[in-house]
Amino acid sequence: MKGPRFLMAFFVSLLFFALPASADTLQQQIDKTPEGGTLKLFDRDYMETAVINKPITITGGDETLLMSDSDKPVFTIKDATDVTLKGLRFLQSGSAVVVKNSSHVKLDGLEMIQMFSGVQVYDSSDVTIKGLTLKGIDGQFASKGYGLAVFKSNDIELSHNNVTSVQDAYYLEHTKNVTVTDNVATDSRYGLHFMYADGIKAERNTLTRNVTGIMLMLAKNAELRHNKISIQWDWNSSGFTLYNAENIVVEQNTFSGNRTGILSQTLTNAQIRNNVFSSNQTAIEFTAADKNNTVEGNDFVGNILNIRSDGSDSIIDKNYYDDYGGNDIDENGVGDTQYVALQSFGQWMVREPAYQYFIESPAVVMLNQMDKQTNRVEKNQLVDSTPMMEPTSDFKKEQSFHIWALLFGVIMLGGAIFLWRKGVKQ
Repeated sequence: MKGPRFLMAFFVSLLFFALPASADTLQQQIDKTPEGGTLKLFDRDYMETAVINKPITITGGDETLLMSDSDKPVFTIKDATDVTLKGLRFLQSGSAVVVKNSSHVKLDGLEMIQMFSGVQVYDSSDVTIKGLTLKGIDGQFASKGYGLAVFKSNDIELSHNNVTSVQDAYYLEHTKNVTVTDNVATDSRYGLHFMYADGIKAERNTLTRNVTGIMLMLAKNAELRHNKISIQWDWNSSGFTLYNAENIVVEQNTFSGNRTGILSQTLTNAQIRNNVFSSNQTAIEFTAADKNNTVEGNDFVGNILNIRSDGSDSIIDKNYYDDYGGNDIDENGVGDTQYVALQSFGQWMVREPAYQYFIESPAVVMLNQMDKQTNRVEKNQLVDSTPMMEPTSDFKKEQSFHIWALLFGVIMLGGAIFLWRKGVKQ
C-alpha cells in the first residue's frame, strides 16, 4: 500500500507546486523575475494590469492573451530602462502599453485588436516600436484614441507597423529626432500627425483612405521621402497638410487619387521635388507661401488642377505637365514656351465638384483655349519657365509597360477570335 500512497502524494505535491506558478498574477510574475531576466507568460488569458519598473524582457506564448480589467493600460513601463515586450497579443482594452520617463524600451511584434488606443509614450528616450499591428474600435473618430502616440520624447523609431481604424494612427507631439519608416496607416483621421516636432524622417510609409495622410503642423527640419499617399478623398482631405512648417523636404513621394496632394499654408523654405502627382483633384495648393519654396522635377499627370496659389510666389522649375501644349523645336527636352498654372475651369471645379461632369465639353474646351491666350501676357501667375517634355520619374516606364501589356492583350484577343471563327467554319 505504501507504493500507491507514495505515488499519490508525489502527484499531489507536483500539482501543489505547479498550480501557484501558473496562477500567479501578471504583477507577481514580473516581480519574481530578476532584473535583466526574461519572463515568458503562460498560454492563458490575463485580465489584469501591471507596472514594470526594472530591466526585463517579457514574451508571450502562442495562446497568451492580455486584457485590462480597468481603464488602466495593461502594462505601464515607468522609470525603467532596458525593457522589451515581444510577441504579445492584446484584446478589447483602453490601451495596451504606456511608457513614462523611461529609456531603451523596445516593443516588438505586438498585436492589438479592438483597442481604444495602442501605445502611449511620455517623457522618454530611445524607444523603438516595430512590427506592431493594431485595429481600433468602430465608431466616429472622436470616439477613438491614437494608435501610437509619443509626447515630449526624443530618439524615437517607428517601423513596419500597421495601424487602422483609430483617430490618428501615429501621433507625435513635442518630439525630437523621430524616424518613421515602412509603416501603414488606413481608415483613420490622420495617418501621421506631427505637432511641434524637430528632426523628422518619414520614409516608405503607405497612407491610404485617411482624411489626411501626413499632417505636419508647427514643425521644422522634416524629410518626407518615398511615401505612397493615396485616396485621401473626404471633403477637406489631403495627402500632406503642411501648416506653419519650415525646412521641409518632400521628395520622391507618390500622390494618387487625393482631393489635394499637398495642401500648404505658411510654408517656409520647402523643397518639393521629384514627386509624382497622379489623378488628384488638386496636386499642390499654396497659401501664404514663402518665395524660397521650390517645386522642381515633379510629374503632374491626370490631375484636374496642377498648382494653385493665393497669389504668393514660389520657385517652379523643370516639372512635367501632361496638359502642357508647347513644342520643343531644338529637341533639348525642355519646352520652348513657359507653362502657366492657370485653369479657370479647374479652379471652379475645385469649389463646385459637380462641374466635373462638364469636362471636355465644347464650352470648357473654349475656356481652356482662352486661358492659354491669357497666359501669354499674364505676369502674376505660377510660371514654370522650363517645363519638361517627358516625365522625369519612372512614371513613363510604367506607362510604357502598360501600353505594351495592352497591345499584347489585344493580340491575344484577336488570335482567340480568329481560332474561334476558324473552328466554327469547320
